[in-house]
Amino acid sequence: MQIKVLRCKPNARFHLGEVTETRSTTLTDTATYLHADILFRAFVYQLALLYPEKVEPFVAFFQNKQIQISSAFYCLENTQRNEKIFFLPKPLSLNLYEVKNEKGESLHKQLKKIQFLSWKVWQKGLLPPQWFDENLCKIINGSFVILSEEISPKEAEDLQIYKKDDTLKVRLHTTEEKGNLYNQTDLFLLGNKHWQVHWYFLEKNQLTGEDKEIYEKTWQNVAMAGIGGERSTGAGKIQSIATENLDTSFLMQESTQKMSVSLTFPQENERNNLLLYQLKMRGGQFLAENYRLKVLQAITEGAIKTQELQGKIESIGEKKLRYGINFTISLPEKFYFKANF
Repeated sequence: MQIKVLRCKPNARFHLGEVTETRSTTLTDTATYLHADILFRAFVYQLALLYPEKVEPFVAFFQNKQIQISSAFYCLENTQRNEKIFFLPKPLSLNLYEVKNEKGESLHKQLKKIQFLSWKVWQKGLLPPQWFDENLCKIINGSFVILSEEISPKEAEDLQIYKKDDTLKVRLHTTEEKGNLYNQTDLFLLGNKHWQVHWYFLEKNQLTGEDKEIYEKTWQNVAMAGIGGERSTGAGKIQSIATENLDTSFLMQESTQKMSVSLTFPQENERNNLLLYQLKMRGGQFLAENYRLKVLQAITEGAIKTQELQGKIESIGEKKLRYGINFTISLPEKFYFKANF
């Protein structure tokens, strides 16, 4: 297993659209990280421009798991030292813990706001009560748990990893006289003078020879073209993309429970292997006032299962595919879902 780091400039802006019920609210929300289906769509689009004859074979490579990609999560890079902090989604099982402060007050709301754990928190198997122990951990943005030793108090002082911001805009290409004001929600990668914020995703790649070269070249084109929506307005810019060979063995150990790190469109009967999961709607883009693409139900990242699922790539319209192949990592035993929580 390798990782690809998508390096971004400070304050890089992204619009990662979510499913909406009406066309007028299409731009009013954004996801907080790059789901695997967005990465897949960007890859296939660039592949079709570079090597149109290779689209069908490469879709088969993804379908057969000769290529696997996770969703893209956050990565912090220190601006003075050659150090990075990588984050993984919080397993859903850890939402079931009862955590209280020194006064005996429940911290359940704060626990649910936490979205990501650093690799080192994951490797140490630290549980929710330990996340709120300032001697052990720091919580950044209310959503990211890291070990206290990973970041100094000075470096953490004004650190923000991301924020969402709304912009009021006016529709230009319309003949309507009313209702032309709308809000667009964008995601900004922030950081501070000590830490720069990037994306990274996990990958498994069994390709060789020419196909491997095509795969790498296509990702370089993805970086140049950008990812997500509103790219014509400057969103989605990637500074560079690079493969890093880090020690990811802790993600591949034997375990009786596993966690998903990609959105999954489960095949028939595969939900029987799911212990704990949440659903998310995908697709549904409006192509005309009364016409939209198919809406799909996906299993989210952080889902707990007893074995790796296959998942599938779904068609949501003519020549429009959504990636829902399952990508799992091993779950530390301390994070296992237990029915008697």
